[in-house]
Amino acid sequence: MISLTISTSNTSRVKRIVGGVDVDCGSQIRVVSLRDNSSRHLCGAVLVTKEVALTAAHCVQTPYQYVLQLSNLCDITPPASVLEVIKHPDYDKYTRAHDIAVLRINLDTHNITWTDDILPDTSFGLSGECIAYGYGSTDSNTKILPNRLKAARLKIISLDDCTDILGFYLAPRFDYGMLCALGDGEDTCQGDSGGPLMCSGKLQGISSYGLSCGILLVPGVYTSIGMHLPWIYHTMEFITRDTTKLNRTL
Repeated sequence: MISLTISTSNTSRVKRIVGGVDVDCGSQIRVVSLRDNSSRHLCGAVLVTKEVALTAAHCVQTPYQYVLQLSNLCDITPPASVLEVIKHPDYDKYTRAHDIAVLRINLDTHNITWTDDILPDTSFGLSGECIAYGYGSTDSNTKILPNRLKAARLKIISLDDCTDILGFYLAPRFDYGMLCALGDGEDTCQGDSGGPLMCSGKLQGISSYGLSCGILLVPGVYTSIGMHLPWIYHTMEFITRDTTKLNRTL
């Protein structure tokens, strides 16, 4: 059984919120922490429905039992178990291509209300200012994690510009299903991996990796949700069908 809370990775490519601001409790209830069974924060994740959450595939590489912690609900922390992890079939742990995983979850939602669909219609023409959320480190020189959810304002940049800055070996290729975002002294950092990049109220990215944290004019890399929509919907349909079948059996 897996529980859902924010997770971190110990590689130099993992990112955290640096230079961001605190988020009011209860305002971003879909942003959760992916944790192991000892309640240690590993990565971020985002709730899509009461049965499905998304995170980065590199966050769920180890055979932990995971739990999801809804840390931004003020004093309300309903239980959330991770029942199954489904990584993208083309995920590459070396290049971080298609760094996304669907989590089948069991979430007690009696105190949680949402009606909006956060998945985008498309990624075509995506640009402008976005907000990354996370519980990761606020300083690239320390592993101390904040008690409050943080937010960083970022702007989407082209993959061509991203490659010019990061270089051919670090920047994602066009067929990796990734995008890049850049902040003015704000960035994701260690512990923020798997957390959401929201643009105009829609989930457009999942935090994946970066060169470092908060370096001026250096972008971070995110998994593109729009480019993975067919796989996400197909996997969600499978999960819903499987859950319905299980409920009928019970």
